[in-house]
Amino acid sequence: MDLTGPADVFSVPAAIGKGKYSLHMLSTTDGRSVQSTGGVTIANACKFSQYAGPIDTLIIIGGEGSLEHQSPELLQWLRRRSPHIRRIASVCTGAFILAATGLLDGRRVTTHWRYIDLLIERYKNLKVERDPIFIKDGKFYTTAGVSAGVDLALAFVEEDLGHEVAANVARELVIFLRRPGSQAQYSTLLAQQATMSDVRMRGLPAHVESHLTRKLGVSELAAFVAMSPRTFARQFEANFNTTPARWVRSLRVEAARQHLESRNLSLKEIARVTGFRDEQALRRAFEDQLKMNPKEYRERFGLRA
Repeated sequence: MDLTGPADVFSVPAAIGKGKYSLHMLSTTDGRSVQSTGGVTIANACKFSQYAGPIDTLIIIGGEGSLEHQSPELLQWLRRRSPHIRRIASVCTGAFILAATGLLDGRRVTTHWRYIDLLIERYKNLKVERDPIFIKDGKFYTTAGVSAGVDLALAFVEEDLGHEVAANVARELVIFLRRPGSQAQYSTLLAQQATMSDVRMRGLPAHVESHLTRKLGVSELAAFVAMSPRTFARQFEANFNTTPARWVRSLRVEAARQHLESRNLSLKEIARVTGFRDEQALRRAFEDQLKMNPKEYRERFGLRA
């Protein structure tokens, strides 16, 4: 998906008559096909050293192999081609390949939350950030987990062809128009949820998302999982690594973000249906979590008629 997600995004503009991208798949191995760890064979690949054509945007994808030490030949090729490439990006753990070249030294970067600490340990000259979905520093882009590659590709489409085309691509693929790079990596929460042995705690996110307009304090959440408030607060922080109040607020902001993208409701109505006290409370939460206000978010990412 690191590869096919962005590839699908770039294929849509031509299908809807709004522009065309030319895609080339380069591999680190000989032969014209590559097999993914999931057993999917990808054909029509070309070894990087055999490709002599121009490159406008180079996207380095992740995978188990990206965490290994790379060949000097590959790193030298990347350094040599870099000055002639307009945009260079990594998806997920592809950041490890890019970091090994030294091209990211001194730059702000991110990667999949699970490998953040390893990236910090291995490459001391990077300014690693844990939360963003993707980061742009100069012409270099790095992204978080697998689905963030789709957000990055939509960002590129918007840079190249404009907001309206990016919105059309998102609609065609039945996905929300790209999230801002500053949005937190919610995959951390999902991974924590998946490893919980307590079924009651695993069911909490779905319960909260379906009852956002209700009071969702510690007492109410504790009652749902049949724990005392004191036990719940202790268990929650151990499992989710945050407080119940901040976690509930993040789910409300996420719900508000989706309403803002659809442009169907006013800000006052969105505040009401997502459980915020009023518009001001929604604005404060939005700015704290996404570093922009709801109006700015809607202007940048809302689907236009």
